[in-house]
Amino acid sequence: MTEPRILFAGTPEIAVPLLKALSSSFNVVGVLTSCDRSVGRSSRLVPTPVKAAAAELGIPVLQFESLRTPARQAVRELRADTLVTFAFGKIFGPLFLDLFPNGRFNIHPSALPQFRGPSPIQSTILSGLDRATISLQDVGLKMDEGDIWGIHEIPLTGKESTQSLTSLVSSEAAAFVPALLRRIVSGEVTARPQEGDASYCTMITRETGTLDFNSSAMELHCRIRACYPWPKAWAKVNGTDIAITEVWGGFDDVASSEDCTDKEPGTVVAYRKDRGIGVACADKVLWLTGLQLPAKKELDYKAFVNGNQWILKSRFE
Repeated sequence: MTEPRILFAGTPEIAVPLLKALSSSFNVVGVLTSCDRSVGRSSRLVPTPVKAAAAELGIPVLQFESLRTPARQAVRELRADTLVTFAFGKIFGPLFLDLFPNGRFNIHPSALPQFRGPSPIQSTILSGLDRATISLQDVGLKMDEGDIWGIHEIPLTGKESTQSLTSLVSSEAAAFVPALLRRIVSGEVTARPQEGDASYCTMITRETGTLDFNSSAMELHCRIRACYPWPKAWAKVNGTDIAITEVWGGFDDVASSEDCTDKEPGTVVAYRKDRGIGVACADKVLWLTGLQLPAKKELDYKAFVNGNQWILKSRFE
């Protein structure tokens, strides 16, 4: 393969470190990103994180509402022959993909064919996996079905939230992908078909954060971490929705937590200054370390208890 002329397609912050890494070792001739959007009540348009990074790097930026004829013509004018995409947010059609004879590569944060779809990082945490995986795959016409060029595994401790794991995946992808792409260009690596049964993940919604304390402590621990920073896990106490933003410990700590099968699930059974607010689950005690009342700021458990002593005699429903 000749030295690629890369079009990088991405939108959110997770893709920025990879764009910067690619631009330092390859010829990134353009960046394709989502259109500017207004944020909050302001009518001021805000560029995507990838657009802002491209501007700093001096790379031409393309923004189109759809990838039809005008978008394809703009790519032709850049003479891009290789596509690298990470969290772009749109589906690539066959006419667009045909513009890249030297390869179409997508970064997907799962061990494909596991967790095809829009929420692989959250699904990794929800499933309680002890490692996260980044796959570099071909971009195909069907969602996340392309052949695999390589994978990179990240050990997990069970303390990761979606926020922290997204940051970790972002930095690890920036180190992993350029080195692998260089080996692909030199002909050292060939792609292989995905193997095994596929599983799919869906969009995360507020309902994803609903906590049922009749579940195991491990399941709830994972759900709380997967739903931070959005939509945040929550349960009702005395008719009020309370968000649970943090929990104590990792996989080993949850596995060795105190048994409480004799307690009604959801009941606050303990308070320890070195652990948090202990709540009975179906099997063990889950220690909550971050809470938030509606329209209030997030608090650590000590500050929350200081202002809300009633929580220690309550039950999460």
